[in-house]
Amino acid sequence: MIGIIFLAGCATTEPVFVQEPLPVPDRPNLPTLNADMLQCLSDDAYEALVVRDTMLQEHVRRLEAIIQTTHEL
Repeated sequence: MIGIIFLAGCATTEPVFVQEPLPVPDRPNLPTLNADMLQCLSDDAYEALVVRDTMLQEHVRRLEAIIQTTHEL
């Protein structure tokens, strides 16, 4: 009877999860573009490229912020 009570007591223990800090990957070295390289683009294409680049940079910042939350313990 005591053995059953002892084993039942162990079954109620909740597991403890520990979050390991995730490594922040290095940002890639992106090629730079000068004005001469973009001169052949239309204004609409240039604007789309700028918007696309800005959205990608913001996405990277959000992902880095998520990873940084694993470092706050």
